[in-house]
Amino acid sequence: MCDYEAELGVVIGSRVKAVSKENALEAVRGYLCANDVSARDLQFSDGQWTRGKSPDAFCPVGPMTPRDDIADPHALAIRATVSGEVLQDSTTANLIFGVDDVIAYASQT
Repeated sequence: MCDYEAELGVVIGSRVKAVSKENALEAVRGYLCANDVSARDLQFSDGQWTRGKSPDAFCPVGPMTPRDDIADPHALAIRATVSGEVLQDSTTANLIFGVDDVIAYASQT
């Protein structure tokens, strides 16, 4: 069984190490729409995420929008539609961790 998740994709355009949350967005080259597809049967049978999220064509993405064209990545609509039916409708304001938080955290290792 395949499942969908509309996501905000972030393209990192410069190498960063131990970047602060305040400076983290400077590393972003742009943003794109991403469909985080999951094969739940594989995920649940393996008990982990790798195989359930890695089949061919499982993360289609849209064209990149340059960072400077997005005033605030935490104020974007996120919507998934299938055959014209809206299945997911939210906003990046609902992210548990902001883009800047994730970049700062990931750059610490």
